[in-house]
Amino acid sequence: MLTGRIHSLLTLQQKQIQGRQLWEWINIIFNTVDKRRLRKVGPDRLCAEWVLKNGGAVRFWQNPNNLLSNYNLLPPEKETPGQETLKEIDATNSAIMTIGFAHLAGCHKIDKIIIDNCKMVGDRGFQHFANVKNSLNHLEIAQCANVTDSGIRKLIDLTNLKTLTLKQLPGVKDWSSLEKELKMHLKNCHIKIT
Repeated sequence: MLTGRIHSLLTLQQKQIQGRQLWEWINIIFNTVDKRRLRKVGPDRLCAEWVLKNGGAVRFWQNPNNLLSNYNLLPPEKETPGQETLKEIDATNSAIMTIGFAHLAGCHKIDKIIIDNCKMVGDRGFQHFANVKNSLNHLEIAQCANVTDSGIRKLIDLTNLKTLTLKQLPGVKDWSSLEKELKMHLKNCHIKIT
C-alpha cells in the first residue's frame, strides 16, 4: 500500500515537471523572433505581437490614446510592412522572457517601456535596449527577481531617458554605487529608486 502511494506521488511529480517543461517550451516559442514573420509584417508589428501574445499591452503612434492588450484587436495587417509604429510597451505581469527583447531591433520610435513583475526577464535582455536608445524616454523595471547590478549597469547608455524607475529588484545588491553611476551617465534623467 505504501509503495503504491509513493509510486503515485512520484508519477504526479513527474507529470508536474513535464507540464512545467511544456509551458517553458511554449514561452520560448512565443518569445523567439520569427524571421519570416518579421519580413512579412515589419519590426514594430512583430514586436507588438510578441508583447500581446505574452500577456502585455502596447500603444501605437497612430492611435496613442489606445492601450491595446488584446492580440485579437490588433489592426489588420497592411499590404506594406512598417505602416504601424510602436510607441509603448507595457509588459506588466506578462510572460515575456529575456530572449524576447531581440524583438526591439528595428523599432526606432518606442518611447516608453514598463517591465513589471516579469519572472523570466534577466540582465541579458537589456543589451537590446540599444535598439531603442534614441527614442526611449521612460523606462520602468520593477519586481523582476532575475535583474541584477550587471543588468542595471547596461542602462547607462540610454542617454535620452527622461524618467527611470527601478523598484523592488531583490537581485540588485549595491544600490548606492549603481545610483551614482546612473546619475553620472544619465544627466537629464529623473531616476527613482525604491
